[in-house]
Amino acid sequence: MPAHPDPSPTLRSRIRFIATMGAVFVIVVGAYLVLARAYTDHRRATAPLPDAERRTDACSLWFIGSSTIFKWSTLAADMAPWDAHNRGVNGAIIPQITDWLTNEPPGPPPAAIVFYGGENDIDGGATGAQALTSLDRFLTLKTRRYGPLPVIAISLKPSPSRWSERPQQIVFNDGLRRLAAVRDDLHVVDIQSSMLVNGRPGPFYIADGIHMNAIGYARWTARLRPALAHILPADAMARCRTIAGRR
Repeated sequence: MPAHPDPSPTLRSRIRFIATMGAVFVIVVGAYLVLARAYTDHRRATAPLPDAERRTDACSLWFIGSSTIFKWSTLAADMAPWDAHNRGVNGAIIPQITDWLTNEPPGPPPAAIVFYGGENDIDGGATGAQALTSLDRFLTLKTRRYGPLPVIAISLKPSPSRWSERPQQIVFNDGLRRLAAVRDDLHVVDIQSSMLVNGRPGPFYIADGIHMNAIGYARWTARLRPALAHILPADAMARCRTIAGRR
């Protein structure tokens, strides 16, 4: 068979040009993606928790934590007359929450912080003890910024889809109680038993087996409201009820 003729110089030039432009395109797009990721990471690292621009006063409660807090759609009504600020972030782990609190703008503190975190840390590979160490760092930052401001930590819930992680969750919850025993500013609301039926997670979760349905949040509310009444000054509730009635 006759050999195929070599491409013409013009065709070879076009092929080289296309190859060069393709390589340039890949480099430019790659650099753009790297810069975009760096910019996004920088914004996240330097951002405060959500709802930072909202006015805070002595009737405010900051609900800080992961998606279990973020998805609490009835929070404002459930906590009235307290002015509940939902400052949860989907997928958050405790070190991220600590970083975001570092970036909190100056302003008056709330009456208390209600905290839920550690579940995603353990799901991501941290042990219960490691997640507890992260919480201790969060509390150190809280004290540096807000002094003896009360923190009400909610124990980790027994989720159906994370049942295999339950042993490490128990390590965290047990450590949480021990930490509260030596810190005047830390209080624990243990919701574990209210989320179990015959020793297994009850019907308090949506289809993903991680996040709660309305019944689950109602059970949390039933545990949390009496705890707030016990932990926070008695006259604060009456004062905040009066303020809420004027709004």
